[in-house]
Amino acid sequence: PPEAERDLEALYARVDHEVEALGVACWVRGDCCDFDRCEHRLYASTVELAHVRAKHPEAFEPEGGLCPFWVEGRCTERERRPLGCRTYFCDARYREQLEALHERCLREVRAIAARHGIPWAYAPFVAALRAGRGAEGAP
Repeated sequence: PPEAERDLEALYARVDHEVEALGVACWVRGDCCDFDRCEHRLYASTVELAHVRAKHPEAFEPEGGLCPFWVEGRCTERERRPLGCRTYFCDARYREQLEALHERCLREVRAIAARHGIPWAYAPFVAALRAGRGAEGAP
């Protein structure tokens, strides 16, 4: 629903502001986003997957472990990237603060889903995108 999208976008704006206030900066190297190489698995909720799918309803190639928005070492979908992308950075100095921010805001994402009647699931983001799952079918 549009109201859920607005709530999620407002939360994302707050998260981005809090990350910036911590002093964390993206080095724009693409290192963090190479999830296979850095052995990181990014998860997203059904409400976040639905938010991405609203802008990108097309099917993605089912093969590959890389995010389909990661092109030539850069993210091509910063606007609708999920909470996990917004709170995961290469700079390990901020890991604890970012993990705490992520956990607190993930509870807010769950509340947004509940408030708008969106079934809750939490799934590996890239696999869910590539499998074509969204709000109705994330594991």
